[in-house]
Amino acid sequence: MAKRKRKERKENVSGISSSTNMSYEKYLKMALSMLSPHLSVRTYKLAPASDYPMFERGRDLRVQVYWKKESKYEFIVEQTFFYQPNTNKEDREYMRGWADYKIKMFKDAIVRSPKKSKVVVKPPKRKTKTTVGSTQQKFEEMKKKK
Repeated sequence: MAKRKRKERKENVSGISSSTNMSYEKYLKMALSMLSPHLSVRTYKLAPASDYPMFERGRDLRVQVYWKKESKYEFIVEQTFFYQPNTNKEDREYMRGWADYKIKMFKDAIVRSPKKSKVVVKPPKRKTKTTVGSTQQKFEEMKKKK
């Protein structure tokens, strides 16, 4: 009797269906927006030659991930790999492997704060003298001390 091979199930980091044929760009943007509305992805067709000597204009893209308005992570990727929808199963797995790596990195970095209760604690009220002219008496006492 032959044994059936079991496939290892990979963890679905993004929460997006594994059968969708999204491009790397759409997959990354959707997964990051599901993590937090403050995360966004920006792409640039140019990169400084001093920082990225291997960057080829017209072929590569510089991708930055922002938290609110601050750049947190940056990487280089080929345009065809980034924009092309993944119709083949193998291509999809390869793309998701790279995207899930980056998504997991952000997922681990985001620290969720515990839910705060709506109970508001009021400070105790201060008791003051209710006699008429108490401020005038304090004023005169301070004047005598000088």
